[in-house]
Amino acid sequence: MQLMLKDLPILEINEDGKCKVLDFDRLSFPLRKEKISFIDFVEWASNRTLSLGRSFAKEILNTLRLSQTNRYAVCKACRGLSLEDCYWLRQDEDEKQWEEVNLFKTPLSLFITEVSLSGTNIHYVKNEKEEIHTPELTTLGASAKGWIRKDGNLYLHKVGKYEIPADQILSALNIPHIHYKGSKSEEIDSYLSEERKEWIESTGEMIVNSKLFTSESISLVTFEDFCIFCEIYGLNPYEEAVKIDEEAYLKIQIADYILNNNDRHEQNWGFFMDNATGKLTGYCPLFDHDHAFVDYDRVMSQTSEKERTLYEAAISAQKELQLELSVFENMDCPEFLSEKQWVGVLERGKKLL
Repeated sequence: MQLMLKDLPILEINEDGKCKVLDFDRLSFPLRKEKISFIDFVEWASNRTLSLGRSFAKEILNTLRLSQTNRYAVCKACRGLSLEDCYWLRQDEDEKQWEEVNLFKTPLSLFITEVSLSGTNIHYVKNEKEEIHTPELTTLGASAKGWIRKDGNLYLHKVGKYEIPADQILSALNIPHIHYKGSKSEEIDSYLSEERKEWIESTGEMIVNSKLFTSESISLVTFEDFCIFCEIYGLNPYEEAVKIDEEAYLKIQIADYILNNNDRHEQNWGFFMDNATGKLTGYCPLFDHDHAFVDYDRVMSQTSEKERTLYEAAISAQKELQLELSVFENMDCPEFLSEKQWVGVLERGKKLL
């Protein structure tokens, strides 16, 4: 078996499980060490696949008749292909090239998107030669979501109305982030039944979408993967994160406090990697805010090395940045926020002035 970066073999695993590094500089960050064990490789491959904590994960796996306990087997079944990067697994009998398996360009299986967003169990009969070709098995996160191609671009559709007001607030603060918009009826109709749409609306939620922010040139390196790399070399990941771009790092602290976001875990922020060189190029814009605007105080920061509340982390960051926060004075309450939630945003902004 080979670990590929597009058409470039970068790691070879023989029948005995011995790993041979072919291109160290372009290995995935958690694998960047001189001696990689088979256990290291299996752990890396397993972590690429969706967890059972994701909405409708069981339904996705059941539809494709895949294991719910063996994430490594799931990874091999879909070649480990992801839209976060261009790594994939080519087994010995596999003669495919990158252009044939490339998720960025090749057609996706839309029925899996329906399962991913609706939880509908579909009776799917796969013929012997048909292969699993979907990014849904390697799309991380807990919310119901699915990928749709439109006008030559890929969009992630997900259940999460709070992405819309978070987008407006971060835009006002001039903090780099991924933009979201409400999905149109004709888009939703292609993968959701009327019953499922009505159920989502009855819960007060909605389907939103964002354009894919990675490409065949640029990959996402999550902070989780960056931490594994830093541990290998005895580095402090938080100190290294500051070295990469201190301003971007501090803006995360302010953004999460203003939004009262309790879900900035290690897979929800990170960096961009240039696929040609394997080098980090800077921070990825902020994304995934569907769990923002929680209704309790003293939310703990997940991006600080020391144990701090979001407020404590933001106060420290604002002393350095002096970010312009008076922008809220001219803003109306964003759509989908209650008056109470908006007052909370305004109050948090005033506390940082």
